[in-house]
Amino acid sequence: MIVLPACPFPSLAWCQIAYNTDAPSQDIVVDIHEHFVKQTMRNRMKLSNVQGEMMLTLPVHRRTASSRALSDILFTEAVSPTILMRHLRTGYGAAPYFEHFEDSLIQFLETYAKPGLPLLDFNLGSLRWLEDEFGLKSVASSSNYIRHSELEHPSKDYRTKDSFTNENCTYERYPQVFEDRNGFVGGCSVLDGVFHGGTEVKNWWTKKVTRLSSRHE
Repeated sequence: MIVLPACPFPSLAWCQIAYNTDAPSQDIVVDIHEHFVKQTMRNRMKLSNVQGEMMLTLPVHRRTASSRALSDILFTEAVSPTILMRHLRTGYGAAPYFEHFEDSLIQFLETYAKPGLPLLDFNLGSLRWLEDEFGLKSVASSSNYIRHSELEHPSKDYRTKDSFTNENCTYERYPQVFEDRNGFVGGCSVLDGVFHGGTEVKNWWTKKVTRLSSRHE
């Protein structure tokens, strides 16, 4: 079994594992029962803009002080679909495919990115958005919490903090709007690839990501 964390518009490396694998679909699951892990990509998106790398954080809090369940993590009053879209438009307004996806992303954010709504719904919704836009087979959600110690192949557990870092993955360049100023920014959210490549993004996560599996194992 391959276990992935629930992340908002995850990286190309995440997509490579979820959507470009020989494993049967029932053997790939997104863990929706884990505890929320702070300072990870569970509520962050790595983007590129005029200043280079930008980490866009979705502000959240716990539903109750006693719960750490991912399903109990809610957006704070600081979340705004308008502000999030402004960040995307600032970074990618000049990207070749931004306008093509703009309207559907506005609709997505107006549905899922509002104060008091669950982070998990946003994260899973972002996967459904990606799957609908590119005709991908949906990744299943876990029916219960999956313990790392119970996995037959622990190296297939990608919930650890370093699973998708640039220390464990290498990224071959693709065209980015501000590459002439900042160089290529690897390891970004799949949205970076979508805005720059459109349907070509599927080839990019297939061919342009190399996992340094020995480090992960």
